[in-house]
Amino acid sequence: MGDLDVVIEVRTKLFEHRLQDKQRRADPIRDRLSSLPLGQIERHGDDHGVNLSRLRALANRLRTQQELACQLWETGDASARLLAILICRPKAFDRDQLDVMLREARTPKLHDWLVNYVVKKNPHR
Repeated sequence: MGDLDVVIEVRTKLFEHRLQDKQRRADPIRDRLSSLPLGQIERHGDDHGVNLSRLRALANRLRTQQELACQLWETGDASARLLAILICRPKAFDRDQLDVMLREARTPKLHDWLVNYVVKKNPHR
């Protein structure tokens, strides 16, 4: 094994360890989201499926946590992404991140919250 192979292997293991650590920290929040009662919204066809008042209460308890918000966004779950929007720091995203997030926001509620709570407060809009 050459020096480059060793460096690549060490970086790969470090990346895998960091990814597992991020997933472990996001798991309790996802469990909490799944335990929230279903709102009337899901019964009417919207996909986030959580009571938005309780989602906001959970966000108030979590306060602003940019790293956790990024982890929740990466899950791809609509309710986790709504929570991520509520606990993120809007000015912390750069232009490319906002572009990717806007393209990934497929549902009307998610897109609406992302634009109104994050994009409008960001200096890169």
